[in-house]
Amino acid sequence: MNRPALKRSAKIGYRLALLCLLALGYALPSSAQEVELCSSMQPCSVARPVVIGTDTTLSVVWRGRAFFDRIGDVSSDVGYFTLGDPASSEPLGMVRRPLMERISGSADGQPTAFSFSETLTVPAAISTQAAAQGARELSYVRPFSVNGIPVTGVQTLRLADPAAPLPNTARSLPENSEVTASGLILRRLALRFDDGAPVASVSRDEALHAEAIIHYDRAGLLEAVWEVATPATTRGQPVFRRLDNVREYLGAGQQSSLRSPRLPTDQPGLYLLRLHLVHPTLEQNGTREPNDIVLRYQVSSRSTHEAQWVPHLNGARAVAATLGADTEFTWPAIATTHAYQLEFYAQPPEPDVADERPGPDRVPNRFTREPTTGLVLKSNTRSTRLSSAVLHRLEPGTTYSWRVVAVDASGRVLAASPLQTLRTEEE
Repeated sequence: MNRPALKRSAKIGYRLALLCLLALGYALPSSAQEVELCSSMQPCSVARPVVIGTDTTLSVVWRGRAFFDRIGDVSSDVGYFTLGDPASSEPLGMVRRPLMERISGSADGQPTAFSFSETLTVPAAISTQAAAQGARELSYVRPFSVNGIPVTGVQTLRLADPAAPLPNTARSLPENSEVTASGLILRRLALRFDDGAPVASVSRDEALHAEAIIHYDRAGLLEAVWEVATPATTRGQPVFRRLDNVREYLGAGQQSSLRSPRLPTDQPGLYLLRLHLVHPTLEQNGTREPNDIVLRYQVSSRSTHEAQWVPHLNGARAVAATLGADTEFTWPAIATTHAYQLEFYAQPPEPDVADERPGPDRVPNRFTREPTTGLVLKSNTRSTRLSSAVLHRLEPGTTYSWRVVAVDASGRVLAASPLQTLRTEEE
């Protein structure tokens, strides 16, 4: 074959290869299209603005849709704040709090819509820095993994000038009502559990949250305290202790909801929960009403954890002398595993069990503290290196305890490797 013919053949081969690559490129997004997050059909939302120069706590709602095989995982290691295009802007600050939600799939194999809330605090320094650059909005960005598919969620946070006139200030005050410094007037408070019921009965260690529905006029700062009375005192005169502080700006609107922190369920017996209003208090017919709305929930002695000690996951190891970007973690397969969790602890964790250890071939199901960071990996994964989000949470010159955990489709722990330690390099 002469040289021109060879050149023509090479060109034809190149074009065919390019067409194949383009076809593959157009085919790949089809799987990504199975996942929606913060889309026009599944919009994410933040109801309240960020008050410039004030630490502002918001309830951020993430919404999406995806195909899930029985139970799927939606996880994110880190979030960050930016101005302008999230893809090209430098982060103003990081939120180093992992999120993980387990979503039950549809029985008919159709896409499942999901939503969950994140309690987000925007530091005063972030909003001040954004305002100094002339911004009226702030972007809150989280890279998520939905069934192992990477997808990014972006929330738009409005910035509010604390010196600007408050929304709804045109409303006239009811006769005999006191004008508060914030202008906020609370009309009604209702408490309920996540399922909408006024009472709840759960197993020991089961996750439980409550919600406060607040009806109000005007706008301003709400200060309150979630308080709980445990079974140690509810048999007689209840003694309430602080569970969490609430400090949230309520803007334009007439209704808002506050989600409680996770409620204690570690002891069997009766618990009482209330939201104690510090400022302002309820207004009814021109007089202040006491905050005596209380929720009751009963915790049974049966634990939701099937086993406190689980079998060894033997053979998990780290192929490196130090902990870093090149460290490879490997482990063997465990039958019926739905996902693997790689967990890191900055402090040596203590087993969350009261019984004596049943034998040397078993390890704790869980510990008294949550992991500092980690990864959730698909069931066919046998090795991994750390993502940049995980590496960002590791401090230099620090020794971390780590382990690999195998869980089934219901989230039950099947096996876990014994704790091992690795130290990050000094800066």
